[in-house]
Amino acid sequence: MNPYATSMRPSGSESDSFARADQDDAVLAFDGEITEDDIRKLIPERGLWILLAVLMWGMVIPAFAIGIVVSTTNVIFSGVDSETVLGILICVLVAIGFAAATQYVQPSRRARRALKQRPDLVGRAVGKFVPAGLLVNDGERTHFLNRDYCRRSQTTKHGIRVPLFEGPYVQLYLAKRLFERFDETVWTELQTIWQQPDAKPLDRDAVMERNCQQLGKRPESAITFDGQVTLHVPVDHAAVRKIMYRNGGMVVVYGVATLLAWHFGHWFIALGALILALSTVRYFYNSWRWMAIPTQDTTWQQHGWISPDEVVSVTETNGVRLLRDECQRIEWMDETMVWHLQNNRAMYFSREHFESDDDWNRVSESSSRKSVPAIE
Repeated sequence: MNPYATSMRPSGSESDSFARADQDDAVLAFDGEITEDDIRKLIPERGLWILLAVLMWGMVIPAFAIGIVVSTTNVIFSGVDSETVLGILICVLVAIGFAAATQYVQPSRRARRALKQRPDLVGRAVGKFVPAGLLVNDGERTHFLNRDYCRRSQTTKHGIRVPLFEGPYVQLYLAKRLFERFDETVWTELQTIWQQPDAKPLDRDAVMERNCQQLGKRPESAITFDGQVTLHVPVDHAAVRKIMYRNGGMVVVYGVATLLAWHFGHWFIALGALILALSTVRYFYNSWRWMAIPTQDTTWQQHGWISPDEVVSVTETNGVRLLRDECQRIEWMDETMVWHLQNNRAMYFSREHFESDDDWNRVSESSSRKSVPAIE
């Protein structure tokens, strides 16, 4: 629900913040449309799909075909027995399981699942990689992501993916075609800068103010705020249960494949299936553990300013600049004002975040036209 879970919806005030980036020597600029095909080519864990495809078409299907031929021959010459029928059923189940697993982790299907969760991952992307981090704008909002995001970014032959820390597939997918000229030398130079610690360590307030400046100049009439937000977010047990059942089914499939391959003497296949089973057990355990947690506490420190037209809000790692008109409605919870944005996002402002009661009153009064009662 917090605005720092990057939504790829920047503001129209890109000139100030992007002009600042022009002053840096090491700059990689991009401008274009991110498409679903870009995500499919750049989505992580393609190696798992390749491994499953090799196991499926190179080992499982041939072994399944051989097993069917052997079992059919036994039936013709020896008659039907329960052991043969059981073997055929196991072969069929393993083949179906591997086929389903291969399809599930297929890049195109994972790209569609990512877009179902975050449809705003596709669309216009204009921005620059600079020594301070990454600035992104799509005509509506401007986002700043600091070095922590950039140093974790990865390059492939197709482009760059920048993690947004909302799941393994929720990333910023920047195909190399978006760059007028993707210079590997500049990218290496930027990576070197991002990996280096600041020469003069800054305290939290200084870091927050520096992040705020990356998003543009503060108007003289703007009201500043600074403070901590803590939310008690209910865990989505339905989604966790779905993941747990899926991982449990994968463990069963891999386990049966291991036993079957072991029984027929295919040691290499058995070892590969066992490795897949053990790696999936870890994900099953993590999802099972989440089922026992009713709520998750989320806390962040925010800093920024509010003008009659715009809002800039930053944390120690990222920030966003957006128009106040993007606020669809305002909810009051005691002395906390909640601005509800699109895509189930929200911004939280408490009275204690402002320097004076006069600042708080000015912000709350100018927001009252969209206010609604708090939902119990």
